[in-house]
Amino acid sequence: MGVLKFMLAVSPIVFVLVGILAFKKPAMKVAPLALLWTLALAFTYFNVTGLGFKENVAAYDALLWKGIKEGGKIVAMVFGAFVILNTLKKTGAIEDVKNTVAHISGSDRRVQLIVVGLMVPIFLEGAAGAGAPAAIAAPFLVALGFDPVIAIAVALLGDATPCSWGGAGLTTISGGAALVDAGVSTAALNSAMVGRIHMFGVMVIPFIMVAIAFGRKGFKNIVPYLCYAGVTTGVTMFFLSNFIGPEVTSMGTGIISILFSVAYVKLVPIKTPEEFRYKTPEKAERKYSAWRAMSPYIYMLILLPAVRYGVPAFVKNGFALMCTFGYIVWVDAVIFLCAVLGAITLGMRAEDFGGAFTGVTGGGSVTVVRQSKDGKAPVYEQVSAAQARAMEGRTFFSDASACVKNFPSAVGKALRRSEFGSVCKSTIGSVCPVLVTMGSLLVLAYIMQSKTTGMMNLIAGDISRLAGMFYPAAAVFIGTMGAFITGTGLGSNIMFAGMHTQAATSLGMNPITVFAGQNAGASLGNLICPNNTVAACATVGQVGNESKVMRKTLPAWGIILTLYMALAMVYTLVVFPGFGM
Repeated sequence: MGVLKFMLAVSPIVFVLVGILAFKKPAMKVAPLALLWTLALAFTYFNVTGLGFKENVAAYDALLWKGIKEGGKIVAMVFGAFVILNTLKKTGAIEDVKNTVAHISGSDRRVQLIVVGLMVPIFLEGAAGAGAPAAIAAPFLVALGFDPVIAIAVALLGDATPCSWGGAGLTTISGGAALVDAGVSTAALNSAMVGRIHMFGVMVIPFIMVAIAFGRKGFKNIVPYLCYAGVTTGVTMFFLSNFIGPEVTSMGTGIISILFSVAYVKLVPIKTPEEFRYKTPEKAERKYSAWRAMSPYIYMLILLPAVRYGVPAFVKNGFALMCTFGYIVWVDAVIFLCAVLGAITLGMRAEDFGGAFTGVTGGGSVTVVRQSKDGKAPVYEQVSAAQARAMEGRTFFSDASACVKNFPSAVGKALRRSEFGSVCKSTIGSVCPVLVTMGSLLVLAYIMQSKTTGMMNLIAGDISRLAGMFYPAAAVFIGTMGAFITGTGLGSNIMFAGMHTQAATSLGMNPITVFAGQNAGASLGNLICPNNTVAACATVGQVGNESKVMRKTLPAWGIILTLYMALAMVYTLVVFPGFGM
């Protein structure tokens, strides 16, 4: 191991961390400078393939455009999520969202934090993945009145465990393909073992979340619920990952854990101190019904899994079609569609359809005027809407036809009423600068991963050679560093799964438990990945405050990383040395 070479290889990572954390500079300023430093290394010290200047320019030019393109895809998702938050604020629906969540999850803000910050991201990771969980959960928490920096940190933490499965189990299935191809494991075994690690992670995360948001005082009278939430979520994750399969682990865990949590707050009274109680404003009048106020998020909860699982099921080569422009693009499109549908739902009024809407729904009653028998005084009579339609010679079908005819103009009126156009324009100005940051960080990652520099492989190789019998713990750290650089657990798994298989075999260790450590670490790496932090900050207007977020997520990452490294060692050397063999 060359110490200088190793230090130079990790220097881009150190550059980013020191710039954001130590110097407290915005990622938008640090990322381009870190990219320039990485390029300087790539052209000189790490020009391992011996390419000439012209060939290097051609190679890195392609990576530059790839980074801009992929960064644009992430910014598109951020844009859709931020539009939803701004639409809720603009229309005033945000207050009704708070009241609705308080009614469902109880008036304790700590319960709201766990449900929205932990369980919703787990569901969304299984439904879509691709960074959607934090991008959606963070604005949701802000809508509930949480500090934006805390909301971002909690949302990222909530997505720290389900990334090992991702959308439909893709991270474990594709990321562990090297073990399957080598004949040493199966997707089911890989899922089962990483589930045995993450089940302990989700048991401690509720406590970390409360500590981040409220400090020590936040644990007053809530510890039983936190234990319950952690255990039920962990046991559910264990059961699904071990006995059902990787495809449904994340989404199933999210749904079931939410149901468990709602049941708890309805059946077990929590003595909530006043400082943690969500207080409904006095004399507050609902502007929207619960479903209308929550409509953008309801649409997402329905459409994301419907598209993810429905298109491949009913369309030939459906998944390949969805990924034509990259996996994240369909997620971007669905989130923006939900923003549009939400704006329409919030802005729509029955009067936009004239009397036809009441005719179709058939609800309510109306007052009609009849002539009295003596012909002197009019008679006022209350009749049903259906009777009134019949008196006017209208039918259900004529009203339905009128509704269809009026629908385009009603949609236009709804979008104007919710000021959707102005919301989009203001949001574009907020998220465009993020493209500079995201593009720079992605290009930096591509350069470090490329064969022309070999920087990431050198880092992982040196760590593994030093580890010896502690290799299972090293695999967790390598996995988390891989995700830190690539921005995805899948990318980290694909990069290092083969290396771990070879190393475990040569050391006489179980490759399944070693890869489980890699997979768990890769999922955890999403918590501190600069790309994810920047994207989540952009969804709630906190661009430039990345250092504040990372100061909260790094301690949480350190706690869970230590736990996972210990579990990987115990599982590999003591508890499951022959698992799946």
